[in-house]
Amino acid sequence: MVRGILTRLSQLRDLLHAMEVEVGLADLTPNERDVLLACYANLYSDSAGDTVCHTDAVRKHPTVARLSQPTFHRTLKRLLERGLVCKQDHWPLGVYSVAAPEPTESFAPLIAKAG
Repeated sequence: MVRGILTRLSQLRDLLHAMEVEVGLADLTPNERDVLLACYANLYSDSAGDTVCHTDAVRKHPTVARLSQPTFHRTLKRLLERGLVCKQDHWPLGVYSVAAPEPTESFAPLIAKAG
């Protein structure tokens, strides 16, 4: 029984990796991928209609909760430098938006540009 579960888990990992390659996330570090995807998982519309995430919610995401606070913030800084997350001056502390490529595009050009 455990062998069957592990086989299916392995297949899911292969599928996830293929999807990450397809959308251009394969060149990110595991921490960068986890934080970026946790940002997407915690998006909401603020009072101005901007689609944003807050670092408090992102840090609680199961794939990110294991990161120390310094590692989380270093990773967030690298995502900012790559243009994958954005901070606006008028937003409160800890509020970020995420890059949104067109459905037919991938993150690869953004990652390559900032890499």
